[in-house]
Amino acid sequence: MKADYEDALRLYVPRRTHVVLRLDGRGFHTFTAKLERPYCRRLADALDEAALKLCQEMIGCRFAYGQSDEYSFVLSDMEPATAPLWFEGNIQKIVSVSASLFTGFFNKAFASDQPGVFDSRLLVIGQRTEVEKYLLWRQLDASANSLNMLASAHFSHEELDGRSTSEKHDLLHGKGINWAKEPADFKRGRAVIREGRKGWRVDRDIPVFNRVPEYLETALSVR
Repeated sequence: MKADYEDALRLYVPRRTHVVLRLDGRGFHTFTAKLERPYCRRLADALDEAALKLCQEMIGCRFAYGQSDEYSFVLSDMEPATAPLWFEGNIQKIVSVSASLFTGFFNKAFASDQPGVFDSRLLVIGQRTEVEKYLLWRQLDASANSLNMLASAHFSHEELDGRSTSEKHDLLHGKGINWAKEPADFKRGRAVIREGRKGWRVDRDIPVFNRVPEYLETALSVR
């Protein structure tokens, strides 16, 4: 039975590669409807706490990046040659356990009567430069999301419908609101980085990745 059914769908990540896990909140448009706008520090702190704890759990974890209701985790067994990967690269276990742990960690930190739920997806990315491109893509999404959230907190859907990025900035400036002066973690997201023997910590003042490329180069390097 095991060979016929379980083993047939037991898939593994190729060795010596990079794995990206992205954890997304399920139905968070509804979940966050009554939270503070445009930015809820309590929600961000709970996501950061869940990400920090998951980084501590996952063998081979190198870095995590979060924005909006999502967190991306980079795992690798590239170096050293004997480096293991979480669950020996078993895709079903990595995806299912990461979603379960993150959901549990988040709900404990957020402490709400309404529990949040997260799904997990796995990407295999061969080159580290492609991992850096992926992280920049998510950071650009964070900037776009933050502008949209800031604008929607001050203008109706009808007032913003069809507006370009520059037009949204102009509307905000008309009310004396400057997106550039918003908190860095709201505009650019947050990271969980490892600092050698000091362990993992949350960084809420990260740079724009393609303007300070050494940030990711250092964060993704083997400790």
